Amino acid sequence: MSSKEFKQFLRQNKLLLPQQPIHDDFLGVIEKVFHWSCFYGVFGSKRFISLIWSTLILGSLVIIEVLAIWKVIRALAGVARDMSGHRSVTARLAGTIFYSISILSLVLISKLYYNWRINIAGVWAKVERSVGVKIPVDKTLKCRMSFVAGLMTFCSFFEHALSILASVGFDCPPSLILKRYVLVSHGFIFMGQDYSEWFAMPLVVISTIATLLWNFQDQLIVLISMGLTSRYRRLNECLAKFCELEKQHMDSDKKVEAVKVYTWRKMREAYVKQAMLVRKIDVALGGIIILSCSCNFYFICLQMFLGITQGMSTDFLTGLYYMVSLAWLCIRVLSVVLAASGVNTHSKLALNHLYTYETHCYNVEVERLQDQLTKDYIALSGMGFFYLNKTILLQMAGAIITYELVLIQFDDQGSDGIALNATNI
Repeated sequence: MSSKEFKQFLRQNKLLLPQQPIHDDFLGVIEKVFHWSCFYGVFGSKRFISLIWSTLILGSLVIIEVLAIWKVIRALAGVARDMSGHRSVTARLAGTIFYSISILSLVLISKLYYNWRINIAGVWAKVERSVGVKIPVDKTLKCRMSFVAGLMTFCSFFEHALSILASVGFDCPPSLILKRYVLVSHGFIFMGQDYSEWFAMPLVVISTIATLLWNFQDQLIVLISMGLTSRYRRLNECLAKFCELEKQHMDSDKKVEAVKVYTWRKMREAYVKQAMLVRKIDVALGGIIILSCSCNFYFICLQMFLGITQGMSTDFLTGLYYMVSLAWLCIRVLSVVLAASGVNTHSKLALNHLYTYETHCYNVEVERLQDQLTKDYIALSGMGFFYLNKTILLQMAGAIITYELVLIQFDDQGSDGIALNATNI
């Protein structure tokens, strides 16, 4: 085939595109999500007022954490003024863990936002632009991401509002709502004689932001996983389309064999670039994944323990809160694991088309791509300690059941009673 014929074939082949325009809605949506996260105190915006707000949130969380740790030390030392009811060591420890999770979430999300703005977003756009093959557009990605972000935020607010209602109850006079909620939800910090509205009102705001930060880390994992899965799905659709075209032109002229090899090389390079993108994001997201899985595991165990030992024996509103909170925690864990495992699942789907590829059309680039997809394990992980695939759900479920049995077996309600809003300490 002459050089002129080769160039003409490249122009006619719609699967090849030397410089593809960016038509991935993911970058626009995730940028808006990071922008709105500044209201939770996430560092990232260059606006001065945003920096002041983020510093104020972080400072407030640190102050509450220091107070909670001090109360735990006093409780363990046996010098706490009140060790009854919800002011037990377990309750104080749960409050300390909750706010430590919030601080870590704020720091890790801010770090991710910074890396995303200066590096990862540019790499994502570069991979999209230089992929070398014309992959189809995911027209529903923007709507799906917006729906997931909105739904998770709404559920977080609803669960938090229900926790406030369960703490206050229906019999509380309007003038005492704030006092009762703060003393019940933050009894691990101070008691009735320490109450002050000047301290209580900012505390309610900070606790709400802390709850949203905890939920936001799961939301980020789900949204980024959706973007990576969408890219793999589009690549797989492009590969499937090319395989179908090969079947339709089985008796094509041998002169185009070089162009077919060239097309397969571009396809293989697209999968290489996609794998590189997943690994780069995995490095930036690993800390958040570890924090998300560990804290969700802890609070699922705690909420199940509270629901089994106390939730059903108390009033209806408290029992309802325990069930709703536990259900929301389980849904979040399922959403994170299933969304992240989709990256691993879709990274292997192209093998189904390669295994059924026509034998006489087989070439060295197809063999290389098949070998690459078979041996290269692509998945999001918790800094390499574990991978988010579907099998981890069974492992987490088994561990939760084991720890629940241990907690129930060694429970001593008389000396260590708990009445705690685990997700809104």
